[in-house]
Amino acid sequence: MLHLRNKRRWGADRIALETRLAPSTVQNILNQAGCGRLDRGDRATNHEPVVRDQRDRPGELIHVDIKKIAGIPAGGGWQLHGRGNADHHSRTKAGYRYIHTALDDRTRLVYSEIHLDEQRITVAAFWQRAAAWFALHGIVCERVITDNGACYKSRKWHAACAKTGTTVKKTRPYRPQTNGKVERFHRILLEEWAYIRAWTSDAERTELYGAFIHFYNHHRPHGALGWSTPAATANTFRDNLPGEHNEHVRQRCAIPRRGTAQW
Repeated sequence: MLHLRNKRRWGADRIALETRLAPSTVQNILNQAGCGRLDRGDRATNHEPVVRDQRDRPGELIHVDIKKIAGIPAGGGWQLHGRGNADHHSRTKAGYRYIHTALDDRTRLVYSEIHLDEQRITVAAFWQRAAAWFALHGIVCERVITDNGACYKSRKWHAACAKTGTTVKKTRPYRPQTNGKVERFHRILLEEWAYIRAWTSDAERTELYGAFIHFYNHHRPHGALGWSTPAATANTFRDNLPGEHNEHVRQRCAIPRRGTAQW
């Protein structure tokens, strides 16, 4: 139980689902161990009440963001060899990887790619593929919200969103909570994919990213979804729509080539 808390950063309800115990029992055990509060040290929620909001239907708002993570040198990095090891110093020039993510506010369904940069051309092409992927799942992207990064201020980004008929929104400056759902997803991927084991190479880690995204969408239950999965939640909405709607969605976008995606 404590292992799940420390390793996965799960809350009491999620641990209770996994261990088949009552959430109150799990919470009591966590409290006695001194780790009852999951938000301690979380700068985004530690100093003010958390106000949670959720859109009524899929596609009403898509959260988009980029997570920058360090690349892994051949033979493994510090997790495998320890910090300060002379043979595996930071001068390995492994560089960085940029995880581009689009997450639906209502269903938490995620489309994500790993790239070598965060340039305006990359984000524009990523959005075209993301919108087309959501369309295949019966989701029309009505609005998209991003931070105020330079790539999201570019004409190429706005043109790409206009092409899919999507209204562009921006978060308030210095308020990452506005885009909190995709920020939370990035924390999940760091804990459950990027740092869950000591990888021997960047290629090994990247190769399994697609499997992690599939697990997240189809098998990982979410408390905010009543312990359903994003894919199951999206299917619930799609099954309640008339057939002509799904045909309209399929015709609206066709998935272009992925280009520089790494998985």
